[in-house]
Amino acid sequence: MSDDDVPAEPSRPSWLTGRGAVLTVALIVGISPFATDMYIPALPAIARDLGATTAEVQLSLTAFLVAFAVGQIVIGPISDGRGRRRILLGGTVLFALASIACAVAPDAATLVVARVAQGLGGAAGSVAARAMVGDSTTGLVRSRLFATLAAINAVGPVVAPLVGGVVLSVSSWRATFVVLAVLGAALTWAAARRLPETLVDPEPGAGSLLASLRRMGTLLAMPRFRWYLVTGCAATIGFFSYIATSSFVFQEQYGFGEGLYTLVFASNASCMIASTLVFRRLVGRFAEDHLFTAGLVTCTVGSALVLVGALTGVGPALIWPALALVTAGWGWVIPGSITLTQALGHRAPGTAAALAGGLQFGLGGAATPLAGALGGTAVVMGALMLGFMAAGLAVQVWASSRGGTPAT
Repeated sequence: MSDDDVPAEPSRPSWLTGRGAVLTVALIVGISPFATDMYIPALPAIARDLGATTAEVQLSLTAFLVAFAVGQIVIGPISDGRGRRRILLGGTVLFALASIACAVAPDAATLVVARVAQGLGGAAGSVAARAMVGDSTTGLVRSRLFATLAAINAVGPVVAPLVGGVVLSVSSWRATFVVLAVLGAALTWAAARRLPETLVDPEPGAGSLLASLRRMGTLLAMPRFRWYLVTGCAATIGFFSYIATSSFVFQEQYGFGEGLYTLVFASNASCMIASTLVFRRLVGRFAEDHLFTAGLVTCTVGSALVLVGALTGVGPALIWPALALVTAGWGWVIPGSITLTQALGHRAPGTAAALAGGLQFGLGGAATPLAGALGGTAVVMGALMLGFMAAGLAVQVWASSRGGTPAT
């Protein structure tokens, strides 16, 4: 199937008119990234408390991300056949319960298992919420809504480490998971009140495994959809090299305290908030495909500067602003990737969300121990970021040069 064979989208009435509904959807999609970023400042403390190595503690991050990815791949297609609301509510409940299990974990192994359950719950809520948006919006409205969700979710990387830092200043790392459990319970209540079922009259048998695999095959048969996936996955591995390693680089290699590292992480993430708001303003004026490419260029340049700062010995004076440039570019990459894949997959939004989100987070999560295994230094972080960001950019430029109809 060529991209030109994608059927035109029908107009759809949207229930996403109230701020409460939009905020609820955004928070459910963003709770899993929040769960990742909030405890990053505590990774060294967790390692000390549980008597674990850096790699073992990073495995709890990997376990969460892989479970989040696999959960989306499995649950997303099921939601295309069986509905969104029950899956979403079940996911938020599981997330809350698993967060409690993380809070009481006596060792690293238990923490990893609990993080797997937490990731599965987050996956169910996230993929169902994104599919709800796909069910209810089209065209420019959908693009701007996804950009709005991205902007709201970008607050997470700013707020999460700050909240984590405050919690660590008054309690232990375990309290961070108690906070996540409370958030999960609150989102369950909000979703039960505000979010309706959006999948109307599913086809008989659409929830079967065979039907799910058929929908995946249809999407993967689209060349442009495939290349967007490859580009997104490569870039995500590069970005998660920063997420998983930066706390060790700044705190252990450069001697930053938890509070100062939290400031580094939050200030960089603030650039992502600003850039996603700019993306939302530019959607409709410029092709989303071009905005996506521009974001990848920015991330690649920033990653190169990170590596330069590490190799020359300049250190944080260059690495900190270079990472801010990377996160600014990421503010265009994320909404661009989501809107482009959802546009091509509008007939099966749950499956499209599952493939894009699941594969990106899965491969990104699976690669998180790589930087630690290679030494966890600034040079390693910069090299991995540059290598994968550049690869993603190269694939995007190559695919664009071959022509085809972008998903805009």
